[in-house]
Amino acid sequence: MPLLVVFDLDGVLIDSRQANFQAFACGVEALGLPPPEEEAVVGLIGLSAAEMLRRLGCPPERVAGIYEGYVKPHYLGNLPHLARAVEGAAEVLTQLRQRGHRVVACTSGDRALQEKALRQIGLRDFFEDMQTPDDSAYGKPQVEYLRELVERIGYQGAVVHVEDSPVGLEMGLNFGATTVFADYGFGKPDPLKPHFRIAQLAELLEVELVR
Repeated sequence: MPLLVVFDLDGVLIDSRQANFQAFACGVEALGLPPPEEEAVVGLIGLSAAEMLRRLGCPPERVAGIYEGYVKPHYLGNLPHLARAVEGAAEVLTQLRQRGHRVVACTSGDRALQEKALRQIGLRDFFEDMQTPDDSAYGKPQVEYLRELVERIGYQGAVVHVEDSPVGLEMGLNFGATTVFADYGFGKPDPLKPHFRIAQLAELLEVELVR
């Protein structure tokens, strides 16, 4: 049965650990604050960029300026040598499409960064649509964020949601999707309980995608 497979991007399909860490560290240092630990930044991936900056100590009134002036240009400028596709990503996406499934992305990263990242690693053409904070007044974990994407493409069947962050997992569960948690990514599911967990992306092809 054809399904809609919804992917988070950072940590699930894009290995952007260093790209994110260095970009947000640049933003934090521009504030005159001590550089953050790598794990402190990585543990926030899955939240919006604005929320990441706030949690890293950026005053709310400076978030937009720090993001546009430091974080975003640093990420885009260093993306070519700091980001790569997760192992097996192209093969898995090819198999899903060949099986008749529809493939979309639902991410907390802004559209310019995610579009460039996907094109840089050769994955953009696999996706028929993408939901980003630029497209919505909602965000993860609000279920409306995912619902907008599903309704926009006119889909009414079963949804599979692949995530590596608690906020994304919460959204997928509340939506009623079959949830698959990527343990190789940046986050931990606890205390939430996904329907399936995978240690590497290729295992997605072996999962019974409908409960």
